[in-house]
Amino acid sequence: MAGMTGRIAASLRPDHDDDPLVEEAPGLTIPLIFRRFWPRLRPLRWWLLLSLVFLAADPLIQVAEIALFERLVDDVLVPADLSPLLKIALIYVGLNLLSAVVSGLDDYLSTYVTGTFLLRLRTDTFKHVLSLPLHVHERRRLGDLMSRLNGDVNEVEDFMVGQLASTVDSVLRLLIFGTALLLTQWELALASFVVIPLFWWISQAFATYVRRLSREQRRRSGSLSAVTEEHLANGALVQTYGREADAVRSFHRQNRAIFRAQLASSRVRGLFLPMVDLTQLLGTLVVVGLGVWALHTDRLTLGGLLAFMTLLAQCYKPITELTDLLPDMYAASAGIERLVELLDEEPPADRPGAVPLSAPTGEVRLEHVAATYPGAAKPALRDVSLTLRPGEIVALTGPSGAGKSTVARLLTRHLDPEAGEVYVDGRPASAYTIASLRDAVTVVLQETLLLDTSVAENIAFARPDATREEVEAAARAADADDFIRALPDGYDTRVGQRARSLSGGQRQRLALARALLRDSPVLVLDEPTTGLDAESARRVLDPLREAARDRAVLLVTHDPVAVAYADRTVRIEAGRTVETPADPLVKEPHVPSS
Repeated sequence: MAGMTGRIAASLRPDHDDDPLVEEAPGLTIPLIFRRFWPRLRPLRWWLLLSLVFLAADPLIQVAEIALFERLVDDVLVPADLSPLLKIALIYVGLNLLSAVVSGLDDYLSTYVTGTFLLRLRTDTFKHVLSLPLHVHERRRLGDLMSRLNGDVNEVEDFMVGQLASTVDSVLRLLIFGTALLLTQWELALASFVVIPLFWWISQAFATYVRRLSREQRRRSGSLSAVTEEHLANGALVQTYGREADAVRSFHRQNRAIFRAQLASSRVRGLFLPMVDLTQLLGTLVVVGLGVWALHTDRLTLGGLLAFMTLLAQCYKPITELTDLLPDMYAASAGIERLVELLDEEPPADRPGAVPLSAPTGEVRLEHVAATYPGAAKPALRDVSLTLRPGEIVALTGPSGAGKSTVARLLTRHLDPEAGEVYVDGRPASAYTIASLRDAVTVVLQETLLLDTSVAENIAFARPDATREEVEAAARAADADDFIRALPDGYDTRVGQRARSLSGGQRQRLALARALLRDSPVLVLDEPTTGLDAESARRVLDPLREAARDRAVLLVTHDPVAVAYADRTVRIEAGRTVETPADPLVKEPHVPSS
């Protein structure tokens, strides 16, 4: 056994060339998991109570059937008397029908409770993930997140509903069948219970290994999903640089790690299950020996002994199930730990007393703001001051990594300042509800994100209730109407995955049209001309002159072509701002309306 456990432990050591994985959550005990998720199950407690009634009814019916079997042996078979047979047969049929009804109701109720709990948990988890700040999404791999939303959520349901119900069912069966054993022949019953501590010791001995193996499998499954999604989503990049072999090696490495964990798990169960069977066999042999003695001393009839052996088999079954359940619970806890780690990520929350931002004007002011991302070694911003007024375009420039994009996240409270203050319409941004603040600030991200749907639906994503006329007006305002109408189906043309059928400039203009349709008083464009030539950049930026007439526009850029459209330029250097006048030699700046 020592050699086997040593090989199991060795199989858990990761390969030295394994990809780095998301850091593991601290271990959770079974009581902690139960306390963590019981509030989600509490609304279903009355249905659970009704389910307990059905769970108890089934073994009671079985005990009645076994008692009836004793009468069949002693009153019909031994004396060879058929007269009681009809009555016993009718009772058997009635019990069988009653068992079918109870089983059907229990199955339906279990499906309802399981489905309701899983539906709510999966929806709440998805909602939680979408509420997390952008920097949290950036440090997590999409495939791993999807694995947690699917497989790990199922583990919670399996633990809180499936395994909880199985545990209660096994305990009820053990109590009912154990009581029936004691009432039938208490000396034999006590002898049969001697093996119970041995069952428990075996279960405890292997539960730890099962937990470690399951954690490794869940971690590797998440990493495999991440590797698969990453390489398939960037298939063109992989093929362009001839990295197919590297992608296959990475995919194979994660599959190999899962395979090794599965083999180790198979070795654990290969040792565990025979020991359980051997323990059960020993208990049965002891009872058989003592049963012969009971028959010889007239303490039991033949029917009583057969009924006792049947009850014993029914009693050992829940004991075996309970010894299996403990390792299964530890296995489920490995996936639950990953989900808890995700649920423990704190989304931005409204401050106490926060009010909606009503009728915003678009006036924004940052005063000596410093900000650091959670877990970062150094601050993203140290001392940033900036003012945005309705009717003007302000360019925010600086080298890559200077913190320009962080300013946009401060305006939408995806990140809160650790020093200084962000003011919107003269009040701190934290004084407003996050939803209303984000309604007032529209950010066009550096990465142009479009859905695999029609052009019109992509623009209307900003305002699902917008009419077709409003969508087309927004497209005209973004200088996108002409190229849209030239597409095969015009506004109904499907753009495809990641809109690869469109040019970079066309994608940017669709993103700008979407932002203009939202009609927020503050518009932030994060590097809108990245990857565009000068002419395409101007096609994207020309609509800003009109857009800035009734809103404040922040142009986050390091492109001189884009800077030329600004009324003022603010430069970030080493996390600090230095305001400079717009350069009139590049291009005549926009003059804001009065």
